[in-house]
Amino acid sequence: MRVIGIDLTGSEKRASGVACLCDTEVMETQRLKSDQDIEDFVLDRAPDLVSIDSPLSLPEDSKKIYRDCELALKRRGIGVYWCLLPSMKNLTMRGISLADRLRARKIPVIESYPGAAQDILNIPRKIKGAAVLAAGLANYGIWGNLNVSHDELDAVTSAIVGILYLKGDYEALGCLILPKKPG
Repeated sequence: MRVIGIDLTGSEKRASGVACLCDTEVMETQRLKSDQDIEDFVLDRAPDLVSIDSPLSLPEDSKKIYRDCELALKRRGIGVYWCLLPSMKNLTMRGISLADRLRARKIPVIESYPGAAQDILNIPRKIKGAAVLAAGLANYGIWGNLNVSHDELDAVTSAIVGILYLKGDYEALGCLILPKKPG
């Protein structure tokens, strides 16, 4: 299985992390700025799935700034930012647009949240440092070049969620895909 993970930023002015994962091997990672460069990365690698770390939908209730899946995560004790907070709105709109363009090209796309996935899979988050996150990914069974930026490591985590999704080893909270809890 070949999955592209994308740790998307809210603006093309800042680089997004992208990673190509084949089963448990990191084939490649990069930091890319433009939507076109990200699209080209995806298209050139012909993945089975793309997993994007970004809200890919708007709130179910147009009067709210959060989605049901975000509220459910909050209730589980997993930190989350509401998708329409002023600091998140650009990311949300960029994610929706990118997902729509990829789906128009017949590429399946899911929404992932690496921080939640790392919590569920007992992998340290990037706040502990890139080296600690890389070691956690290696302990989980991921191999290949993990000596990369924290954005690329979060993209690897997004790709892991995509692999688990393809294997049917996931939980859906609305449109947000999470790994099933181990054990």
